[in-house]
Amino acid sequence: MNKINGIVLVCSLVMLSMLLITINASAAVVTNVNIPINEVLFNPCNGETVTLTGVSHVVVTTTLDGAGGSHNTMQNNIHLAGSGSLGNSYEGNMENTTVFNARVAVASTFVATLSMISNGSAPNFELHILLHATQKPDGTIAVFVSHFSAGCPA
Repeated sequence: MNKINGIVLVCSLVMLSMLLITINASAAVVTNVNIPINEVLFNPCNGETVTLTGVSHVVVTTTLDGAGGSHNTMQNNIHLAGSGSLGNSYEGNMENTTVFNARVAVASTFVATLSMISNGSAPNFELHILLHATQKPDGTIAVFVSHFSAGCPA
């Protein structure tokens, strides 16, 4: 099973879904969500276009502290399958539990790398993810930017 290096993609996506709801201070809220992933990108390791599809299943427990902060436990499971224009197929899997604190009305940026493993003789590649979210004080998202790219393992 492949592990993500750094902060996971799912953390960013869950943060977005979690911040879209209004939460009462001191009330624990459990968010259980499946996030579809559909992305097309260029694999520089062998020159093919790869279509990635999959689902990130995420369960987050969030408690606000009444001082503008939140305390979160996130469990996630992600599975990605890739189909390349040269006939190659790829797979990326990850399971993770993360505990993190956040503040409302603050911009957050997350960076992650997920190894995509070839099911044949094609070279493996890395999926690089950059996500940025800016949250308003009422919990809604004012800005959300995502960028996906691929690279070759070092």
